Amino acid sequence: MNWRKSLTFKFVAGFVIIISPLILFLYYNNLYAISVVREQVSGANRNLLADYVKQVDKQMKEINNYLNLVNDREPDVNLLNFMEYGTDDYMLTKQKIFTRFQVDLGYFQVIDTIFLYNIKDKDIVLNTRSDYYLNEKVIADYIDQHPKDDEMQKIGSWQLIKVGDETAFLKLIRNNNLVVGCWIKANTVAEPLKFLDAENGGGGAALVSMEGEVASETKLTEQQIALAAKVPEQQDKPYQSVTDYTKELSYLLVAIPATMVPIKYVVLIPEASMLKNLPFFRLAIYIIPLGGLLILSFYFIFVRKVLLTPMKKLIRGMQRITRGDWDVQLEQDNTTEFAFVIRTFNNMVGEISNLKIDVYEQQLLTKEAEFKHLQVQIKPHFYLNSLNIITSLAATKQYDIIQKMARYLAEYFRFNISTSRRTVTIEAELKHIQNYLEIQKLRFPGKLTYEISLPEELAHCSMLPLTIQTLVENSIIHGFMNRRELFTIKIEVRESQVVKEGIKEKTVWVQVADNGVGFKPEILDKLQMNRWHEHSGENGHLGLHNVLLRLQMRYGDRAQLLFRNQADKGAVVQIGIPAIYLEDEAEENDDISDYGR
Repeated sequence: MNWRKSLTFKFVAGFVIIISPLILFLYYNNLYAISVVREQVSGANRNLLADYVKQVDKQMKEINNYLNLVNDREPDVNLLNFMEYGTDDYMLTKQKIFTRFQVDLGYFQVIDTIFLYNIKDKDIVLNTRSDYYLNEKVIADYIDQHPKDDEMQKIGSWQLIKVGDETAFLKLIRNNNLVVGCWIKANTVAEPLKFLDAENGGGGAALVSMEGEVASETKLTEQQIALAAKVPEQQDKPYQSVTDYTKELSYLLVAIPATMVPIKYVVLIPEASMLKNLPFFRLAIYIIPLGGLLILSFYFIFVRKVLLTPMKKLIRGMQRITRGDWDVQLEQDNTTEFAFVIRTFNNMVGEISNLKIDVYEQQLLTKEAEFKHLQVQIKPHFYLNSLNIITSLAATKQYDIIQKMARYLAEYFRFNISTSRRTVTIEAELKHIQNYLEIQKLRFPGKLTYEISLPEELAHCSMLPLTIQTLVENSIIHGFMNRRELFTIKIEVRESQVVKEGIKEKTVWVQVADNGVGFKPEILDKLQMNRWHEHSGENGHLGLHNVLLRLQMRYGDRAQLLFRNQADKGAVVQIGIPAIYLEDEAEENDDISDYGR
């Protein structure tokens, strides 16, 4: 049965086709709403962050201008470049520069440290908001590691350095042996972004280097910082969705690179906190598909109860009818239409059952009449010849032969008269054939002989009466042409066994072979191709026709009739029938079964 053509599949498929667009619309509508919220939130944070980055970059540009101004136009700085270290003028100029840096440090609130370093004399003028001696050592070590002009030129832009445990943005400008510079602590730059930090480590802001190292204090975890570091500089969207698989949390990541320093400003926004004010949209993503499945389930249960169950009840009833079970009576259904159909079905089954019984009984009577007619047709045709032989023997006064002929004829006629039943034992059938062959030996003295082989265990198998006699008659009529040679007929009974679908089936084979002329090639070909009926009208072949019809009427397609010629000469005919013992038959013929025992 093709399940795609079933009523169940069509109802379910139809419902799915109708409701699927609605479910998909609601589902994607909620996804669209969440996407809009993401874009709005990420856009607002990106705009806020971009404005702040611009402000920081602007301040750093002003600081650049300030340092260039100090380097180029500050007279005390230029004079210090030519003064001898340790002189009174040198120390007085340093004090003026220190005072100037102190005033400027108050003006640029973002700067942590301003300094002037004398490379030749390793002397420094420093003004700072933090640890003086630590900063002095950091500056000296850093500049000593870049003594050449070309290296100093490379670091002319803002660089990232470590000041103790903190990260700072360093700017250096060289003037002969003097280097003027300043730095800004990353924590100072990141301080205004702390309002973006979420509670309980859910998200926040941070400054991250291009190598992925965090440059400022932040509430972000190491896993969150690692997620932020993987974001490319160029993004198609104002945000990027990232997931922390260790905690199964999703975030919106906004990242903006700075133009003055090799860092980027990142903000990590937890989606859970972003959508906490939209519980309906969050739940709808899960509720809509589940709701669709529940609706589909209730719909299927309803359709099954109202339509499919009564329909299957009808189908099962029809299947039982096809298997020959006519005692089918279906239970009534509550639905008006199905109640009418089931009631009509029950009435029709009853009427058809009665009609089938009547037709079957009529067919039995017809087949029984046909069987009797076929059986009458194969009565021996040598009655008159036998009587003529007895007359001839009486004329020659061969009374001993007449006695044998009379005894054989009596037993032969007794068997024919006793064949009112449909089956006999193989032993009784072969005893009858023995009487028949003895009569034939008396007709053709010294010209005919026979051999009969019957295993004891097959003696009581049943078969149709007068079946083997037809084959023997055919053998004598068609094979016994050369009367100068001894004509031999061999009758052999054997059993074979095959396994079909795990069940053992036994077949009894009765073979009649002779040493006569055999079948003509053209006739043998047609007999082997089951075209025997084309010769049923010829002399002798009517018997074969009747034998096959009787076997088919009795055993159906389990009966077999095979023909072949022997290698040297002679014909072989085999009959295959199911191995059924007479005591297993529903009807047993006591007279015939006892005959010849």
